[in-house]
Amino acid sequence: MARIGFLGTGEIASAMVSTIAGDDHEILVSERNLRISGDLSHRFDTVGRAPNETVVAQSDIVVLCLLADVALETLPHLPFREGQTVISVMAGMSVKEITDLCAPAREIAVAIPLPILPLGGTPLVAYPETAALDALFGSHASIHHCTSEEALNAHFAATGLLLPILDQISVAAGWLAGFTEDRGAAEAYLAALLGGYCRLLGHSPDIDLGELRRGLSTEGGLNQTLSAALASNGTPEALEAGLDGFRARLGLSEKRRR
Repeated sequence: MARIGFLGTGEIASAMVSTIAGDDHEILVSERNLRISGDLSHRFDTVGRAPNETVVAQSDIVVLCLLADVALETLPHLPFREGQTVISVMAGMSVKEITDLCAPAREIAVAIPLPILPLGGTPLVAYPETAALDALFGSHASIHHCTSEEALNAHFAATGLLLPILDQISVAAGWLAGFTEDRGAAEAYLAALLGGYCRLLGHSPDIDLGELRRGLSTEGGLNQTLSAALASNGTPEALEAGLDGFRARLGLSEKRRR
């Protein structure tokens, strides 16, 4: 059993706590957000809430779910100690910055969860590889260990694809609902359609993206025709330009094409 503390009790922290609350850990969450911390402590017998100082002092593993500006103000005044593991899910803060803020704790990892969890629904990307993070979440999520901090930050950038994809589903669902008069059913149909292809790509080792694209690219077919229409409007270039726009923000070097 591990003693785990969560600083920050927003949507991501709530999802992570909900994921591991049944694993017989002793969990403390920051009481600053009274609604979320109260809900978690009410739902799970293994979860308590406390001030930030107590969360850090009584935890072997501390998970940082703070906004960057709050972290800069708060972390230097908390009683971190040698031997603690710190896992950050904060965007825009480097491993070095977190190490400096949480000294003398030295086992630091940065991870990228998403708030649609519990974690079984999405992968968890992390750097560097840390035994404590694997032990906590390895049974709940597929953990992808990055080989560098730059690779981790590139994964952060790539998660920006989610809303544009949902935007396109929304447009297509609205168009479809114009004929069916059932927006909910249209959204569910398109989500299931896209989800089926994503599951094939994510879970079938013999299938890659190129093969899926070729299967849908019959000349003159519906998919090929719509894909060509989007390409002619500059959609692929706009997407790549949008991703490139994150390079300065996330400290990414000149992109490498594959």
